[in-house]
Amino acid sequence: MKKSFVIIGLGRFGIGVVKELVSLKRDCLAIDKFEDAVKNVSQIMSNCAVADGTKIEALRELEVESVDHAIVAIGNNLQDTILTVINLRELGVKQITVRIDSDDFKDVMLRLGATDVIIPEEASAISLANQIISDTILDYYSVHDEYSMATIVVGKNFEEITLLNLASLKRFDINIIGIKRDDKFIQPKANDLIKPGDLLTIFGPDKNITKFDAFLNK
Repeated sequence: MKKSFVIIGLGRFGIGVVKELVSLKRDCLAIDKFEDAVKNVSQIMSNCAVADGTKIEALRELEVESVDHAIVAIGNNLQDTILTVINLRELGVKQITVRIDSDDFKDVMLRLGATDVIIPEEASAISLANQIISDTILDYYSVHDEYSMATIVVGKNFEEITLLNLASLKRFDINIIGIKRDDKFIQPKANDLIKPGDLLTIFGPDKNITKFDAFLNK
């Protein structure tokens, strides 16, 4: 089942996350307390609303408690960010990613209930969107306009196969450039096996990384 998302705060970063999630055909709700910001996003998606994340009743009315992952992208308004995180935790949202402008407040956000804290210089909106859609994509780095590197966990039900037979480049246009197993890094060769629990470092087109992740974690 695909994860669902709510993005609270529709500045440049929040809109970037929304655009990428929409392009990946994910179920998401976009929220901002400013009508103009919501109007901008309404041109991209219909599921958006004018609402204040600091008001828990407003979030309840939108049934935010039912989403899998909330992204708080309010930005430099620290007070609103704090209150919104508290509300999301009160509503029982399990995963909360918070965007802040300073590393000084990272520990504060984690103590309040955030599961992940990012700083714009450390992660792009595209990278974040691709990482959060899957519990098995651990890292995601944009390398060029449409190409990225990622670290993916191989699912426990995956049947062992050699790199040669997997043929990831031919089938998915994905290069496997590293395998981490039992804290050891393996430079992959054709006859090396891919096993459940392996961490694969891969490189390829953004549109194919999620397809490859789905293949590894059926």
